[in-house]
Amino acid sequence: MKKLMTIVLAGLMSLSLVACKQKDLNEAVADVNGTKITLGQYEFMLKMNKASVESTIGGAEGWEQKDQSGQTYKDKYKTLVLDQMINTELLAQNAEKEGIKVTDKEIQSSYNDLKTYVNSDEQIKKSAEDLGISDDFLKEQAKLSLLIQKSQEKFYSEEKVSDSEMKKYYDEHIDEYKKDEVEASHILIKTTDDQNKPLPEAEQKKAKEKAEKVLKEVKAGGDFAELAKKYSQDPGSAANGGALGAFGKGMMVKEFEDAAFGMEPGQVSNLVKTDFGYHIIKVTDRIKETTSFDEAKEGIKEEILKNKYGEKIAELQKKAKIEKFDKVIESAEFVEK
Repeated sequence: MKKLMTIVLAGLMSLSLVACKQKDLNEAVADVNGTKITLGQYEFMLKMNKASVESTIGGAEGWEQKDQSGQTYKDKYKTLVLDQMINTELLAQNAEKEGIKVTDKEIQSSYNDLKTYVNSDEQIKKSAEDLGISDDFLKEQAKLSLLIQKSQEKFYSEEKVSDSEMKKYYDEHIDEYKKDEVEASHILIKTTDDQNKPLPEAEQKKAKEKAEKVLKEVKAGGDFAELAKKYSQDPGSAANGGALGAFGKGMMVKEFEDAAFGMEPGQVSNLVKTDFGYHIIKVTDRIKETTSFDEAKEGIKEEILKNKYGEKIAELQKKAKIEKFDKVIESAEFVEK
C-alpha cells in the first residue's frame, strides 16, 4: 500500500511539473517576412507601455473593462502592441530596401536614451531582466526606430500634395474647421450627495427652493460671480465665480448644453434641471467662426501626408508574409493576477 501511494504521488508530481512548465520566451508570437517577434520581446513591450495606458483607464482594475465593441481593454491593448511591433519591423525592412542608412553613432545615441529610460523605472528594468531582454535587442529597437524615422522624413519631403487635393480635403471636412462655442458661468445647487447618488425627495425639494431663491437674487441684479462664490456647490467653478470657460457641443449634459446654446451673451437662464441638480446659467460669450482654407492649409497637408503614409503601410502589409501565432499570443501576460 505504501509503495502504491509513493507511485501515485510521483505521478501527481510529474503531472504538476508538466502543468507548471515555464513558457518558452523565445517562441514566436509573429513572423514578419522571416523575422520573428518572440514572446519575451512582446511581453516586454506590453509591460513597458503598461503604466501610461493604466493612467487613462482607471488603474490596473481597468484592464477587464470592455469598450463599445465588447472587447476588454486588455485584449485590445495586446492586439495594438503586437500590430505596432509588426509594423515597426515591416517599415524598418522596407527602409533598408530603400537604401536608408543609420550610423553606429546614431544607433548608440538612441540606444543610450532607451537604456536610460528602461533603467529609470524599476518595474520595467526588472521585466527586461526576467524576460531575457538583451542589450542587443534594445540596440536593434533603437536602429529600427531610426530607420523608420529617416524613411518617414524622406517620404514626407518627396511626396507632393497639390492645392487641389488640399482644397478637396478642406471642403469635405468643413465642419472640422467651424468653431461654435459658448463661454458661460453657472451656479449649481446639487440634488445628489458626494457619491453622486440622488438625495431623498424632501431634500431635493429644499434644493429646488434654494435654487429659486438664488435665481431671484440674480434676476434682481445681484453680482453673478459673487453669488456663485456664495451659493454654488460645484467645487470646480464656484471659487472662480462659476466660470466654466468656453465649451463646444457634446461637452456638457444635454439639458445644460441646450440651455447654454439657446441664449445670447449676457442672458441668464431660468432653473435648468440635470442629474446633478439645479443650474442657473449665464452666457458671457458666443464664439462662432470658421478657419479659412489658407489658415488651415499647413495642417491639411500634414493630415493628407499622414493618410498617404498609412496607405503605404497598408500596401506593405499586403505584400508581406506575416504570420501570427494565436496560442502563443494568448499566453502573453503583463497584468498581475
